[in-house]
This record gives sequence, C-alpha cells and structure tokens, in this order.
Amino acid sequence: MSQEEIEKLLQDGLSLYGYGKIEDAVTIWRKVLEQDPANQQAIDYIESAGYSLESPMAVAQLIEVPKTNSQDTEFININYIRELLKSRRYELAYEFLERLSEKNYPSNKQLIAYLAIVKAQLIKLYYGELYNFKKIPKLNIKEQDIIKYNLDKTDGYIVSMIDGYSTIEEIFQTISTIDRFEAMKRFYRLTKLGVVGF
Repeated sequence: MSQEEIEKLLQDGLSLYGYGKIEDAVTIWRKVLEQDPANQQAIDYIESAGYSLESPMAVAQLIEVPKTNSQDTEFININYIRELLKSRRYELAYEFLERLSEKNYPSNKQLIAYLAIVKAQLIKLYYGELYNFKKIPKLNIKEQDIIKYNLDKTDGYIVSMIDGYSTIEEIFQTISTIDRFEAMKRFYRLTKLGVVGF
C-alpha cells in the first residue's frame, strides 16, 4: 500500500469519526496499522477514539514542521498533545492545536488531523452536556450581574438570545452569523461559568 493510500485511509477515518461513525473509523485506522504497524497517527486516532491499543513498536515522538518564513525545521514534542488527549482535556488540546495550525503551521497535515479529531470529541462532549441542544436554557444570574463576568460581545450576544422559550438548537439557528462550533463552545463555557443553566 502506497503512502498516498495510507494518507487517504487516515483521512477517510477522520471523516467517518466526524460523522459519529466511530467504530467504522477505528476499523479503517486498524487497516492502516495492518499495512504500517508503526503509523503513529493511526495509533493516536484509535486511542483518542477511546479504544485501547498497545503500540506495536516505539516510534518517534516529535513532529517535524517548517518554521514560518524560513527554510529551517523545528520540532514540536507531540507528547504534550497526546497527554492532553489521554486525560480528555480536549478544550485545552483544541486551543493549543488551533494556535499551532493556524498561526505557525497551516499546512502540517498531522496537526490538522489532530485538530479534527479533537474537534469531533468536543462536539460529542457539547452535544451530551447540552442535552442534545433540545432543552430551554435560562439565565442563572440577574441581568444586572452579567457585567461582573466581563463577557465579550459574542458571549453577550448569545446571552441576549436566551428568552426562556427557545431551545438551544433554536438559538443556534438564530445566531447563524456565528460559526456553529464556536457557538457550541461558547454556550458550553457559559454553562460552566454558571451564567446559563436549565
């Protein structure tokens, strides 16, 4: 199997994972390991999906990435990202990977793939924690106390849409100017801050 075919299988698995077809994704990643037992991406994806897997052999723990505006190469220790994934600290992993992929290494396929898998995990988390977006949210604080939370304009806009009648899904549809994932992330954070409840 060529490297291109392996890359395609890895991407196909990520697509399936993104659609919630986790077992199908893991099956595809296992096919990669049949052809390339040391493929660290497939190993990481399977473990990040919650499946146990003993790594068939030790592999390099560094990602080689080009420096911005330079021909030189530097290395990012991928162990930090793996530890965040294993400890299910997906929000921190997402922020870290997003910073790396957008600002410094926008064409690094391995970082982009990690970002996709973390995003899929977060969507699953938000969906479960926010009751499948079917509940009607309410403010847990008095309107005059909102200023104490120092919310930015986007958070304030989301809070202003909470009317005691609309479900989370209806609010998401109303605020279509905000990326859906970003809206989920912010809504989840507002519930963790105690500003929003059910």
